[in-house]
Amino acid sequence: MKSITAFLIFVVILRIDSTFSALPPSIKVCSRNDPNLNKCVTDSVISLRPLLATGKISDDFTIPPLEPLALATVNMDRGAEFKATFSDLLVSGPSNFQIDNLKVNLDKLTFDFNVYLPKLSFRGKYDLKIKLLLLNIAGVGDLKGTIENNRARVKLFNELYEKDGKQYMRVKRLAVKIQIEKGHFDMKDLFNGDPVLSQVGNQFINENSRLFLDELTPGLERSLSETFKNTANEILQTSTLDDIFPAK
Repeated sequence: MKSITAFLIFVVILRIDSTFSALPPSIKVCSRNDPNLNKCVTDSVISLRPLLATGKISDDFTIPPLEPLALATVNMDRGAEFKATFSDLLVSGPSNFQIDNLKVNLDKLTFDFNVYLPKLSFRGKYDLKIKLLLLNIAGVGDLKGTIENNRARVKLFNELYEKDGKQYMRVKRLAVKIQIEKGHFDMKDLFNGDPVLSQVGNQFINENSRLFLDELTPGLERSLSETFKNTANEILQTSTLDDIFPAK
């Protein structure tokens, strides 16, 4: 989930460094020759947080809203003892993101930064069959929960390609490492809706949330990295390299 915020920050960074004729006045423009480019871009993105919540930067410039943020289906398969699908996810709280240590390398076309999110609340659907310690837990139903003190290190690796005699940029790889300090989950209808066993299952998951989160994180990193790499490339293919990084 944190990588979603990282991706949106990346999209905004691209727009900040561009010279579209209709560039909204709400976006502070940073020159690529600015000796303090990293700080300028960071300050520009942070100043946009209220607008990022709604996704409406201006009448002519919109991006997917951060509040609530719709997340595509996440599939996880860690073998016979851990299979889960989370779908129809809506996440609240990502507009409270903080970023630091942002580094833009225009020569290597990389973006490297940290993201911190104090608290994310989510709801959606789940379908899982897992084994935690000695307990087998299974169910299909509604899901809600929270994860707190979320941190991620994000790096985007880009490459150039040519189309119609012009140079374009695309994301070759999006690497993200996620750290979630703690989480709480409420899954309805565990054990085919048995109220007693469902309560026991949720209690067991939350008492052992570290084990659950550790199993959840690798699949979440892989799924989100691939999803948002593809989405970023859909956006990037509409603008040439000169549009995104004009010579000033």
